[in-house]
Amino acid sequence: MILKLLGAVTGVWLIGYGAARLHRFLAASWFLVRIWRWLSGEAHHGHPVTDAGWFREGKRAMTRTGHATRWWHLPRWKRAAVRTGATLGAVVILWGRLMYPQVTDWTVLVLTIAVLAWLTWRGWHRLTARQQQKTWLHPLHLAAHELVGIPRATRADSWITAELDDGGAVRSARLALPQGWPADERDKQRLVAITAAKLGIEAAEPSWRLAGPAPQLILAHSEPPPSRVTLDDIAEAVGRAKSNDLVFGIGKKNAVVTGSLASDSPHLALSMGSGAGKSNLAAFLLMQELARGAIALVLDAKWISHPWLFGLPNVAYARTVAELHAAMTWLAAELDRRNQVAFRSVDARGNIRANVGPRLFVVAEELNFAVPQLRAYWSEIRDGGDPARSPALTGLGATAFAGRQVKMHLMLIGQMLTAAATGSQDSSVKQNTGLIAMARYTPKGWRAMAEEHPMPPRPEVLGRIQLVSATGVRETQVPYTDPERAREFVLAGNMVPCPPGMPCAQIPVTPAPQLENLPDLGPETVTPPLPVTAGPARVTLGEAVRLGLLHPATTVGALRMARFRDRDSFPPRAGLRGSEYEYDTAALVAYDAARRT
Repeated sequence: MILKLLGAVTGVWLIGYGAARLHRFLAASWFLVRIWRWLSGEAHHGHPVTDAGWFREGKRAMTRTGHATRWWHLPRWKRAAVRTGATLGAVVILWGRLMYPQVTDWTVLVLTIAVLAWLTWRGWHRLTARQQQKTWLHPLHLAAHELVGIPRATRADSWITAELDDGGAVRSARLALPQGWPADERDKQRLVAITAAKLGIEAAEPSWRLAGPAPQLILAHSEPPPSRVTLDDIAEAVGRAKSNDLVFGIGKKNAVVTGSLASDSPHLALSMGSGAGKSNLAAFLLMQELARGAIALVLDAKWISHPWLFGLPNVAYARTVAELHAAMTWLAAELDRRNQVAFRSVDARGNIRANVGPRLFVVAEELNFAVPQLRAYWSEIRDGGDPARSPALTGLGATAFAGRQVKMHLMLIGQMLTAAATGSQDSSVKQNTGLIAMARYTPKGWRAMAEEHPMPPRPEVLGRIQLVSATGVRETQVPYTDPERAREFVLAGNMVPCPPGMPCAQIPVTPAPQLENLPDLGPETVTPPLPVTAGPARVTLGEAVRLGLLHPATTVGALRMARFRDRDSFPPRAGLRGSEYEYDTAALVAYDAARRT
C-alpha cells in the first residue's frame, strides 16, 4: 500500500516536472510562443487587451487608453477559430498548388468570386445603412452604452434597431439589452430619456420586455395630437395666455402648446411648404397679438397673402417694392427711437420704465421673392454717397439683433428660409428666430432650420406642425382660423392704431361689437405710443423716395426728369449736400401729390 502511494506521488511529480520543463522550453522558444499566441487568438505581446474569456465576450478594455477594437471583445474561441482557419486554409491552398495546381487554381478562382460577391453585397448594405448609423444609431450608442453596459467598440446596429419613415425620421426603435441588466427604475427612466432625445421621439411610449434571456426596450411615438382643432377648442387657453405667450395649438396628450416671446425667442420663423398652412398659422398668431394691443407691419411682395388684415388701423401693409423699401427703412429709425426712449428710462436692473410704444410685429412674407427686388431697387435710387447695402435690409437685420428689449419682433414666413432669403450674407438673421414652425419639410430643410434637434417624422395632417424651440420639438395641431372671424376678433379687442408717420398705415375701420364664444384676452394696459420722430425739413430726391414720403410709384428717375420738364412748378432748390441738391420736404410732397391729381 505504501509502495503504491509512493509510486503515485512519484508519477505526479514526474508529470509536473515534465510539464514545467516543457513550459520553460516553449517559453524560451520565441517562434513557438508566437505560433501559439497566433493560433489561440491571443495578442502577440501576451497581455490581455480586454477582459474577454474563452467563452465570454469582453466588457471592459484593459489598455492604457481604455479603448479596444471590436475584435478583442470577441470570445477567444472565435478569434482562435478565425486565425486557425485562415492559417489552415493558406496551408491547404499551398499544398494543393504544389500537388494539384489546375484543380487548386479553379477552386481558388471560384472561392475568390464568391467572396468578392459577398463582400460587394456587404459593402452595399453597409453603405446604405451608413447614413442611418451616422444620424441615429451611433450617437445613441455613444450616449447610452455605459448605462446599458455594452462596450463602446461594439457596433451600434448590433443592439439598436430603428424603423425609419420615407423621410428618414425614426418611427420606433428597439434596444437589445444585455442579459441580467439590473433594470433599476432610475436607470430605466434615464435610458428612455436618452433614447427619445437622440432619436427625436416626442413623449415616447416605452415598452419593456425584461423577462427571459433577451431583455429589450421598444420605444415608439405616443398618440399624435387631434386631427382637427377649432378656435372654440382653444379659446380658453388663448384667454389665459400671458402677455408674452403665444398659443400655437394642441399637442400630444391634448396639451396646449405655447411659445414665449420672452423666454423662448423674440422672433419666429414659419418654414413650411406650399399649402401646409402658413397663412392659417400666421393669422392665428397675429389675431392674438393684435387684439392685445400690438401693431403689425406686413411686408408682402405677393400683395394678397393676408387679405383679412386689409384696412385694419393697427396694421401697416407694404406691397410694392417702393413701399417695402420705405417700410423696412423705417424699421431702423423706429428701432433707434425706441432705444433712445429705453436708454433714458432704464434702471440698474435693466428694467425699461418708459413706454417705448406698442408691441410691433414685422411679418415678412416670402422674403426670397422680395429681397432681389429690394436690392435692384436700391441700386436704381442710390446716390453716390449712399452705402452699397440697402438700408431696407439693414433695418430688417437691426430688428433681428436689437428689437427684443424694445418690443419689436420678426415673423419670417417662407417655404425655404435660407440665409440669402433674409438679405444677409450669413445665417445670422435666421439664427435669431428661436421659435420655428415647420411642416412638409425635407431632411435638407430640417438641417437648415433646426440641425441641433433630431428630425421627427413629417406631419401628414393639414395644419399639423413641428414647433421647434430651445426646449425641444413639439408636434402641434394648429386650430383652423376663419379669416373673417379672426378679423372680427381683432376689431373687438384692444386695438392700438399705427403711430403717425409709419409708412403704409391703413385707413381705420369701425370696430365690431364683442363676439360671443371668443376669449376675452383681458384689459392689458397699453399706454399711447410715443410719437415717431418727425422727418427732415429738407431732403434730397433719393431720400424722399427712400423714406416713403412720396407716392409709391414715384422713382428718383421720374423726379429728375420732372425737374427739367416742369421747370416752373417743380420746387426750387433749398441747398446743396455734397453732389446732391436738397429740396423743401413739404414742397416736394405737395408737388408729387399735385402732379397726380
